[in-house]
Amino acid sequence: MSSPVPNNSSLPRDLGEEALVQGLAQNDPGTIADFLGRTHRPVYAMSARLTGDPDLRHDWTHDTLLKILDELKKGRFEYRWPGCFWSWFQKRCHFLMINHYRSHRKSNDRLTPLEIGSEVVAKLSIGNGADPLRLMESVEARAILDDCLEQLENEDHRRALAGILLDDQPYQAVADEMGTTLNTVRSWIRRGRESVRRCVAARYQKVFGEE
Repeated sequence: MSSPVPNNSSLPRDLGEEALVQGLAQNDPGTIADFLGRTHRPVYAMSARLTGDPDLRHDWTHDTLLKILDELKKGRFEYRWPGCFWSWFQKRCHFLMINHYRSHRKSNDRLTPLEIGSEVVAKLSIGNGADPLRLMESVEARAILDDCLEQLENEDHRRALAGILLDDQPYQAVADEMGTTLNTVRSWIRRGRESVRRCVAARYQKVFGEE
C-alpha cells in the first residue's frame, strides 16, 4: 500500500505530520475527520487484496482505522522524525488487516466473491458450474440486491446499507450524510445486513438454485 500522504507538502500548511499525530492523540474531531477522509481509500485497497467481499472490506477497513485511532489516543505511538508516523501507520494497517484475514479464514472454510455475507453464500446452491463472481455481477443479481434493500422496513438501515454496498462509501461519509455517528451507522448496517442476507439467500435459491 502506498503512503496515503507521501510527504508533508501534500498536507494543509497548518496540519503537518506531527500536528496531525497530536490532533489524533487528543481526539480532535476535525483532525480525525481529515485523517479518515485521506486514509480510508488506501486502507480499503489493502483489504481488497485479501477479500473479494465488499462487506468484509468495509468492516476490516473501519475496524483497522478505529484501532489505530485508539492506539494513538492511548499513547502507543511517539512522533520522532518526518515520515515516521506514516511508516508506522502502514505497518500497523498491514498487521491488523492480516489479523482480520486470518480470523476470517479460521471461521470460514473458504472465501467467496458471491457474497453479501459469507453466511449467505454458504447456503446457496449454485448449479451448472456457474461462476459466482459472474452471477454477482449479472443483471439478475443486482436486481435481487436492489429489491432486498427496498424491502427493508427501516429507512435508516436501508440508506446506510445502500451507501456501503451500492455507492462504495466509507462509513464516515455515510455518517456525515445521514447526520449521525459512526457507531450508529455501524449498528444500522449490521441490523439491515442480516435482513438483506436472509432475503438474498431466499431469492438466489429461486433464481440460481439447482432445478
